[in-house]
Amino acid sequence: MITRAFILSLILLVVSASKSFTNEIKPQRITIHPSKINKNVIGSSTTIINYETIKKSSYKTLGDLLSKYSGVFFEKLYYGSDAKSTVKIRGFGEQASRNIMVLVNGIRLSDMTIAGANLSRIPIDNVYEIEIIKGGSSGVLFGDGAVGGAINIITKNPKFIDNNITFKSSAKSFNTEINSININKKVDDIVLQTFASSEKSSGYRQNNKFENDIFEFNATYLKDPLTRFFTGIGFSDQYTGLPGSIIISDYYTRPRYVRSGNLDSFGSDKIKSWKIGSENILESSKYSNVIKYEEKDQKTSSMYQNVNIKAKTDLSTYTLSSKVNQKFNSDSINSELKLGIDYYNSSYRAIGNNYLGTPYHNIAKQKIFEPFSILRLNHSSMSNLEYEIGFRLHYYDIDADNYSTKKSLLSNDRHNYAWSMGLNYNIQNQGDIFAHISRAFRSPRLDELISLVSPSPSLTDLEHQFSNDLEVGYEKKNKDSRYKLAIFRSLIKNQIVYNSAAWANQNFDPSIQQGLEIEFDKSINEKFNIKSNAAYIDSYFSKGTEKGNETPYVPKLSSAISLYYYLENESDLSLEHKYIGKQRAGNDPNYNVRKSKSYQITDLNFTHKIQNFSLKASVNNFFNKKYYTNLIASGSGDAYVYPQPGRTLFLGLEATF
Repeated sequence: MITRAFILSLILLVVSASKSFTNEIKPQRITIHPSKINKNVIGSSTTIINYETIKKSSYKTLGDLLSKYSGVFFEKLYYGSDAKSTVKIRGFGEQASRNIMVLVNGIRLSDMTIAGANLSRIPIDNVYEIEIIKGGSSGVLFGDGAVGGAINIITKNPKFIDNNITFKSSAKSFNTEINSININKKVDDIVLQTFASSEKSSGYRQNNKFENDIFEFNATYLKDPLTRFFTGIGFSDQYTGLPGSIIISDYYTRPRYVRSGNLDSFGSDKIKSWKIGSENILESSKYSNVIKYEEKDQKTSSMYQNVNIKAKTDLSTYTLSSKVNQKFNSDSINSELKLGIDYYNSSYRAIGNNYLGTPYHNIAKQKIFEPFSILRLNHSSMSNLEYEIGFRLHYYDIDADNYSTKKSLLSNDRHNYAWSMGLNYNIQNQGDIFAHISRAFRSPRLDELISLVSPSPSLTDLEHQFSNDLEVGYEKKNKDSRYKLAIFRSLIKNQIVYNSAAWANQNFDPSIQQGLEIEFDKSINEKFNIKSNAAYIDSYFSKGTEKGNETPYVPKLSSAISLYYYLENESDLSLEHKYIGKQRAGNDPNYNVRKSKSYQITDLNFTHKIQNFSLKASVNNFFNKKYYTNLIASGSGDAYVYPQPGRTLFLGLEATF
């Protein structure tokens, strides 16, 4: 929970900010556009979720917001929270947490283990823009683990923040309460930003309690309009009751039920972080440097045949990211060169006992060093054509030891690389043709090579995974409409997959992911807008023990449509509909279990603004459809699922001063 020190500092800042509002002249806004990190990647399908969309969707979680876009899936395990869930892009389903990278301002959240990035620790109120970058070109941009794509979350730029205080309070179904405060204060050339929130929920199911407290404080020194230095600290404390999956027959009769072994199961995460950095923009160049430290303290507990299985893991990571963008202009060629280095140094410790009660204590260290360069070119004689090439090297060193026996478990030193080539050709008044080819990679995660939650872990020798991607697309934007079509194919070599028959991670070589995405947006008039998309994805293993099998948790068909109607007096109404097709079960190499049922969800949302106040209301799953997520087969061939609630309600109030 948020500590007393944090609460005290918050109160002092509120008092200081409120006193200064009455006498201080509003600072003049600097007329410089916020810098973007990777906007509109050449040749790749890139979706930019802008600030206006995010602000209107602030009643949603980040996962709910992302799942509205083509080729992106975010199916929750538990109602109301992004915890214990994974962003899935295109053909990556069961392995998405290892192949889709999540970043904040270009700094990765994904760590050295198979666990996915926890989106519930990112406050949506502090997000300015979200970049969804699909395909292997993400491997050059961000490195290890971005084979399928990347989600880059960009926070608000302090250069453009005014003095204000924003309070939010909301209530949702199942005794869910969320309260937050966001304070922005400028003192001469110093910008202070404070955010704190507290969320509590009983959850839809038994033993499904969720608590999440977040605190962030950032300070930025604006030396001049083009130079800034910043520092910040963050703290989050999360508790999740884990009712687990239930057999599918119970889903139909008692969906809130929890199996006896999960009555007291829980997971907790405490995360502390700090960062320092700088950004300097010159006439033709930009320099940025960030040093970040993050410490995770995670605990899990569950019962199995009267044995309490406990695990405590500590993960600390130092990150160094240094980048420079340089523009070169001549009479015939305009170019931009990006050079950078990403460095990660992680330490991991796992202490606990297994299902037999045998204790273990294992430690590991991992270092990753990745230099990269990206060159973007445009010839003045062909101003309608632009293209870019990129290359990234990857060096990593990993060591693991059994702390109890003082024996080495693993020591690897390997390297890999990624490259990409993309182009965009503008057909005058007819739209844009874009295309790219690329190679991306990922190294085996530590807990894929060995099981660190085991008294006597055995080593699995795994090759690096890499992919060869091809994508071609067309996009046309008119005054009141937008069309987009993208066709893609990816050949994945040495894909790292857990083989349930062998009880081990193995390299499956090769596998195929291919399909197409269609997007259509239309402004009917000033008050009525439509946004829609549909995707067909064919993802399967082409050789090995699962030859011909579809990838688990990847629907072949999916679609979404959103209708927005803007009323008078600062009010708007929206209707959002999502369709998710059938999916193959996880842990089912022999297809003993039928595919999961397709489902459709419709949400109705309303927003009304009165001066400094905003009222937001939402009815989720308006038609009260019954559905489940993450179908999985047991060793005996039974089907287990994670049931989701029917119709739920949300009501929130926001005040800004």
